[in-house]
Amino acid sequence: MVNADAARQFHQAYLELRPELEAGKISDERWWQQLALRSGVNNGEIPEIARALDSTFELNSEGLDMAMAVIDAGYVTGVFANISPGLAQMVRERFEWLDEFAAVIFSCDIGVCKPYAEAFDVAAEALGAAPKDTVIFDPNEEFVEAAKAAGLQAYVYQSPQQVLAVLDNLKP
Repeated sequence: MVNADAARQFHQAYLELRPELEAGKISDERWWQQLALRSGVNNGEIPEIARALDSTFELNSEGLDMAMAVIDAGYVTGVFANISPGLAQMVRERFEWLDEFAAVIFSCDIGVCKPYAEAFDVAAEALGAAPKDTVIFDPNEEFVEAAKAAGLQAYVYQSPQQVLAVLDNLKP
């Protein structure tokens, strides 16, 4: 059992170190070592924590169905996620449906994470579009505001129905 102070310390170290990991600037192994050092977690507990985190990774089937409907409607569609190299590898191995997307952008592959403008520039370019012609949905309001500042049309993701309604309203 973990006490509240240890959990807070772990969470704080996790949040502070995560951007380097997700930008691919540090290996998963090195990240876990640094996390253990900074949070005070015993190195022997790290594999157990990693397995627990891996087991919480679930696919949002409703969101995937919506994305496939958007692709079927003729939109050039991509996936854009802040993700670690290890998790990116796992996602690529588990989810063959990624091949359906015109672009799959993982922060660890491009060396920069959302909310930085460079990340949004890469995403638009990967889709073959100008930022002003690129529409992004993200549940993180900070990322949405950053995407808008980078010139993209950005919306806080609420539901598949909202995505389809917004796209319908954007049609000329």
